[in-house]
Amino acid sequence: HMGHGKIGVSDFALTVSAAIRAQMGIRRISNREIAKLIDRGATYVNSRIKDENEWALGDIEKLCELWNMTPCELIESVNTEQSRVAETLNKLKRGDLDIAAYEDEHKYDGDGDEPA
Repeated sequence: HMGHGKIGVSDFALTVSAAIRAQMGIRRISNREIAKLIDRGATYVNSRIKDENEWALGDIEKLCELWNMTPCELIESVNTEQSRVAETLNKLKRGDLDIAAYEDEHKYDGDGDEPA
């Protein structure tokens, strides 16, 4: 019964996973090659590529060593404009986006009592 009662994948894990997918794309590395590189099974890797499970810290460490990156660099590699746009769209779909920023603009449209 795959997927029954599984723990949620954290936002941080999703960021890491997106970064790993991005690097795989840049480096033209397949899921199967990743599995070999970090000495894991194909099923293990596939479930992490698909965000069904979180990558283990040891996996991330191995990939960073192989790619000559620090974990910080790996995570920052996903912070392109494109992924930010995608993330914003996902948040809008999930209804997570805070509208406080929008409300702030109108905070001082009041009755003019605020000191100029």
